[in-house]
Amino acid sequence: MDSTQPRMPDRALTDELRDFAMTEGAELFGVASAEAYERRFGEKPAPSSFVAAARSVIVVGMPFEPGTVATVLRPDLAALRRKAAEELTEGSAVQPAGAERYFLGEENAILVRELSRTGYRLAKRLRYRGWTALHLPPCKQDGRFRTAPFYHTPAMYLAGLGTMGLNCCILTPQFGPRVFVTSIITDAPLVPGEPMEAELCTRCGLCVKGCPINALDGEGWKNPYACASYGCCSACIAICPIGDI
Repeated sequence: MDSTQPRMPDRALTDELRDFAMTEGAELFGVASAEAYERRFGEKPAPSSFVAAARSVIVVGMPFEPGTVATVLRPDLAALRRKAAEELTEGSAVQPAGAERYFLGEENAILVRELSRTGYRLAKRLRYRGWTALHLPPCKQDGRFRTAPFYHTPAMYLAGLGTMGLNCCILTPQFGPRVFVTSIITDAPLVPGEPMEAELCTRCGLCVKGCPINALDGEGWKNPYACASYGCCSACIAICPIGDI
């Protein structure tokens, strides 16, 4: 990096990137300090392991559409119950695992594609400005161990986008947990956000009670293997009362 580049947080560049992300369709934008990420979440993969001298982690996100989310709590709309009953015993009311996501899958794919495109373009924009940047795809994961090369949730929290819920998701004021995000790690000195002081989760327990596989313990921990075994149905995010949608 050219030593003539500014080292203090660059407000103009931060605002430019935010405006660009919004024109690309993002509805959430935040910046986390890479140093704060490594200091507070040292057990997670460090931003500096991806980008040397990382200064900032940009988080951009898009919400799910309310109509699609509403179908998650109505798995009967998938019309799969009869098939499940025939496969077991006549008259059974068993729902096929993951039927809640029947109408969510296509929208999930759209959000991954749109956020990947936005993240890619933000990283390229930073490169054109002379900075190093790496876009990390929204949902890279090791299927064997349910681990990820990078965790977006801590960055969302540090950027001030929301606070943790009992469903083990970040709850945002606007959309609750019904958002998809991606991150860009960069050595650009952007203006970081601050974690929210007030917790958004009311601990109502609806997500815990609504989990069909009992993967949530009610204390903020989730069994990722149990969740995955049921297809990561998303009932816990659909039922959450936080957010406008």
